[in-house]
Amino acid sequence: MIKIPRHEQGTTRLFSLSMPEDKARALGDDPDQQQALLGVETLNSSGVEVFSLSDLGDLGLAGYLREGIDAQEEQLKRDRTKLSALSGWVMLVHSSAFGGQGVTLSPAPELTLIGTYSQTPTNDDVIDLQAESAQPYTGEPDVTPAKAPDRRGKGSLVVAVLALLFILVLWWAFF
Repeated sequence: MIKIPRHEQGTTRLFSLSMPEDKARALGDDPDQQQALLGVETLNSSGVEVFSLSDLGDLGLAGYLREGIDAQEEQLKRDRTKLSALSGWVMLVHSSAFGGQGVTLSPAPELTLIGTYSQTPTNDDVIDLQAESAQPYTGEPDVTPAKAPDRRGKGSLVVAVLALLFILVLWWAFF
């Protein structure tokens, strides 16, 4: 039995599948069978992945866990030998499969728990802002309207330049 705590997030459980390839392939598209094998009443199948390890190619299972689910490197190092020895089909069950509910898994004999992997924690350092200017609604609002650009004189300058060019063109045309 595997207890899943309520509101669990960022955890993935890796199961090896001991079943014929056709049954394993069908399991990926059968939420009812996934529920039955995990021994739970409800399951969000979008939180379950079933695939052949041969589909991972050069990336390998450890690489997929690191790159695909952001598993903690220490946990992967701990299980690297186990992970590289696996072959066939596996099932990843992410925390999202349980919808925040606390459940107890009773896996069928065809499932072997290989490991539990947590996502790498993010840096959630809280910045303590004590300055008065950092507090909401403490500043003075700037209510002065923006000034329109001063364009006086520029229009008449353009007209004067155009008139001068016109006079020069006429002068060249007649002389």
